[in-house]
Amino acid sequence: MQVALSLSLFEMGILRSGIFGGFRKKAGPLVGRRGRGKNIITGLHHLSDKVPTKLQQDAKDRFSLLTSFLSTISELVNIGFKHYAKNRRPVNVAHSYNYSNAFVMVDDHYLLNYPKIVYSRGHIETPDSAQVFLGNSSLVSEAGSVKFSWLPQGQSVYCQYTDLASFLVYNPEKSKAIIELNVIDRYSLEYSVMLPADFEGDVLHCYMNFASANGKVVGDSVYVGAVYIGVVEVG
Repeated sequence: MQVALSLSLFEMGILRSGIFGGFRKKAGPLVGRRGRGKNIITGLHHLSDKVPTKLQQDAKDRFSLLTSFLSTISELVNIGFKHYAKNRRPVNVAHSYNYSNAFVMVDDHYLLNYPKIVYSRGHIETPDSAQVFLGNSSLVSEAGSVKFSWLPQGQSVYCQYTDLASFLVYNPEKSKAIIELNVIDRYSLEYSVMLPADFEGDVLHCYMNFASANGKVVGDSVYVGAVYIGVVEVG
């Protein structure tokens, strides 16, 4: 049963479960919504004309930096943190997990500490001695490639030759991510990710992780390294 709760001609809240239930939308100075299985009622939000303190602005900047990055790679985060999410969004769980280690101060402002950020957590073994380095390309439409490599490992319950590798190459200058999801098995020991031409002149941050062959179990992501895509001189 739904009952309309009207306090004025233009403001209406809807009681979904009768007069004893929570309501949604706006009713006078109150706003009702549903979150995490609970009825939530809050007051109207008012913009403040106060200038934020340095601590407040720093907190806002950190929140925005991490949220933007995790949203860009949500395809990986949604899989990598799904097991820990329960009734929460995986990206929110990843944000909470990474927040305390995700930043570094440079010239009195915060930047993301890319080597410390994790987009996946789980029991599958991480790659042994993973490395990344630049490849080459003869195509005008490409800036080349980055090549990942890792060492062979003995098989165990959480380390199989058939485990599948995923890769992330992130360009902070352009806020772009190249994601290769479950593209090659652990036994292959190497994989190349092709880069677009507009990545020339940028620093790229590179990650990888393994998951079981059926995709049901994932492993921790690891930061493999950063590479600089030098500008190719023409003529």
